[in-house]
Amino acid sequence: MRLFISATSTGEVNAGTSLGMFALTVLTNWAAVLFSVLLTVGLFLDSRRLRRTDGGWQPTPLYALAGIVHGVGSTLLAAFAVSVPVMGYYLYRRRRRDTTAR
Repeated sequence: MRLFISATSTGEVNAGTSLGMFALTVLTNWAAVLFSVLLTVGLFLDSRRLRRTDGGWQPTPLYALAGIVHGVGSTLLAAFAVSVPVMGYYLYRRRRRDTTAR
């Protein structure tokens, strides 16, 4: 048991390493927020544009909520279980849709 405890303890913590890890954590969290904002705006504008064209599938702007849920997923990992399939479905349907001008 003593070997397990000594193998899992970190010992002394270097101040530079701690500050670097803190900065990396803050940077990645802000990157996730920026990505979710861009994703939300992009999904909203794309769905609005698709509704204005003739086609069999006219998505609702509520798909943009997947971007917000994706932003929450940077804190609550379970939110990715909702946002990723919704965005995947949207992109699947978007790809299959004919968007040529008429």
